[in-house]
Amino acid sequence: MQDSRTYYVFLGFHSFLIGLFPFFLPVFLIRSGYSLSDVSVFIGLTALSFCGCLFFWDRVCRAFSFRVTLGFSFGVELVLLLLLTLDIDRNFLPILALVNGIYNCLFWMVQRIFFYSTSSATNSGRKFGNFQIFVTIILKAGIFTGGCVLEEFGVEGVLLVSVISAVTAVYLLINSGVQHELPMEFRNQKPLPAKELVSFSDQHRSRSMFCVDGVFLYLESYFWLISLFYIVQQSFWQLGLLVIVLAAAFSVIFFLIKNRIDTSHRQRVYVVAVALYAFSWLLRGVLSMETGGAELYILLILITFCTSFFRLAFNKRFFDIARKSTGYSYIFCKSYSSQFFLALFFCCFAVVAEGNDIEMQLRITYAGGALLAPLYLLYREIKS
Repeated sequence: MQDSRTYYVFLGFHSFLIGLFPFFLPVFLIRSGYSLSDVSVFIGLTALSFCGCLFFWDRVCRAFSFRVTLGFSFGVELVLLLLLTLDIDRNFLPILALVNGIYNCLFWMVQRIFFYSTSSATNSGRKFGNFQIFVTIILKAGIFTGGCVLEEFGVEGVLLVSVISAVTAVYLLINSGVQHELPMEFRNQKPLPAKELVSFSDQHRSRSMFCVDGVFLYLESYFWLISLFYIVQQSFWQLGLLVIVLAAAFSVIFFLIKNRIDTSHRQRVYVVAVALYAFSWLLRGVLSMETGGAELYILLILITFCTSFFRLAFNKRFFDIARKSTGYSYIFCKSYSSQFFLALFFCCFAVVAEGNDIEMQLRITYAGGALLAPLYLLYREIKS
């Protein structure tokens, strides 16, 4: 990929499309009558699909023009939305999870590969901050649009808006006059052998962190979104509005700290970030559907700050270690390890999460998150 315009068109349109509906997928399942156990099974199957797609994509992506990956990624998202316009029962969830996993794989791997190829140890914090601000603005625009369209016109309306957006994105990418290629360093690298993945180990305890992080990422996205959905009385457009308010705080936080994290004491910043992250899970457990007024917004902004700061510190450490170790292979090891472990975790979680009291199940889960978050301290920094 030789021009950043390609990446930002890809990232911008996909972020908008994610906001239109895939962002709402967990609450759509809950609103459709599925339990937290069902959602957990869906997450587990999505993760297995991600692993399978990654294995295949890693072995064929160098043989095709990058335009194929770009176009296919938009097509998969439209298929996902099309499936959601159908009547869904529990037997249909595996198919939905399969498509969702393929889409997640294509989007996140392209994003990570490009970010790695354009950043360095001296600017990874600032670059990730800029990237997150850009994604946040576009994603939240999609979320607000998706929430309003869902409330008024249902999934069919979202599908129409998504088709228009995807066709526009593909047109711009094809007619931009830019040569679309993956980074040369990545194209020259052979696919990650299964033997290397199984034997992967390093002094940073990376594999353990990859397994932990995969679970926490879905707790942050799927489970936390379900909590917010209940707080706004199961309204899509109010959920979208609430997320936008939090995004404003998120963008301010990133703007203030993104340029300083690269020059700050790395280990001290990381330890503080992990402590705040554990605190954010305690705060999530305090929230309930009865929380309101100023207290609600103070808690939500605190949770946003703690989580955002941690993600910035963790991702800086991750990309800095990747750069000093095995590069793209390190990124692939993270994806395989995190996805496979979270598949095991959430399938097991589905067994113990049977029941209808979703709010209580979420509170217990968040308490567990607060206890387990300090495990991130085991992730050793790269030595200069």
